[in-house]
Amino acid sequence: MGNRLFTVSVFVLLLGVSKSYAGVLPTDSSKREGFAVIPLLYYTPDTRFALGAAGVYYFRTKSTRDSVPVPRLSYIQALADYTQNRQLDLWAVWSVFTNNEDYLLRGEMRYRNFPDRFYGVGNNSSEVDRERYYYDLVSFKALFMKRFGKHLFAGFDYHLRREYNFEYYEDKNLVLGTIPGYAGGIGSALGGVVTFDSRDNVINAYKGRFFEFSSYFFNQAFGGSFNFAAINGVYNTYTEVRPGWILATNSRVNLNFGEVPFLDMAKAGGEEMLRGYAANRYRDHHFVGSQAELRMPLYKRFGAVAFVGIGDVFRAPADVRLDLLKYSFGGGLRYAMNKSERLNIRLDYGIGRGSSSFYFSVTEAF
Repeated sequence: MGNRLFTVSVFVLLLGVSKSYAGVLPTDSSKREGFAVIPLLYYTPDTRFALGAAGVYYFRTKSTRDSVPVPRLSYIQALADYTQNRQLDLWAVWSVFTNNEDYLLRGEMRYRNFPDRFYGVGNNSSEVDRERYYYDLVSFKALFMKRFGKHLFAGFDYHLRREYNFEYYEDKNLVLGTIPGYAGGIGSALGGVVTFDSRDNVINAYKGRFFEFSSYFFNQAFGGSFNFAAINGVYNTYTEVRPGWILATNSRVNLNFGEVPFLDMAKAGGEEMLRGYAANRYRDHHFVGSQAELRMPLYKRFGAVAFVGIGDVFRAPADVRLDLLKYSFGGGLRYAMNKSERLNIRLDYGIGRGSSSFYFSVTEAF
């Protein structure tokens, strides 16, 4: 869970990487600014139930050229939540378009106090190897992007974080000190990001595509404790096969090379990809996976989905075996909180290989 954004949170990241808040989005596209404070409630197998609150200030910058429409929504947000697993998260996030959407400034500041579980590294780890651990995290991220076309942004990113106060509750793998990052450390990285987004709605698209490629280089020369590189890719498509019936696909690649701390390793599972597995259940250097989801109307504000996915973590291509490959299938219900913005409450049940979970949150999985 170290890198995920909250299932119910992170307001309208207008390039589509994060989520959106219920009750915050203005239905009037000409509205220039506003402020909201709202409660948070969600459930995942990694957190169980979680409660919290968030405050969001949203606004629109100006369009000074006739050829440029009204810029999309910018926001500055702060949130706090506490989970049934005694996990505390304090978070400030911003996404700001300059006038005419010439540039996009994104970032976050975060503190986490986070008990969690570790099952080992690899796609064949055992449930009996589970061990509990605890750590604190502080992080800062800053992204600067320039618009190069109607749907294309590109720019540079900087990540700085510190993981510390590690404690272990079982005398197993982490205590032995053979797992990179077992005692924490500092991660400092420079990276590049390219995003293409032609979706008609960033919360719940009916048509369009979303693509993002990012690469990050963690290095001791930047003041960090580790030397490794991360390459990530996301590609989503959305097709309205009949009125109100949406076929959505999502493919992801996460490749890590070098001395990769276990908290930064790729993971199989979570509330977004391969629903049915806890996000911390399987981890290794790399992950490749894909999923498809059919979204259907039911009655008035109610809808349903059916989904299927496949993927796995691995260290080398030979590690990917048919008898270990992680599959996921399931379904869920939707309730439209805001029909004009297509903002849904989501209840999903996913089934995997020897595992199953339900998820309660806001917005779609992708």
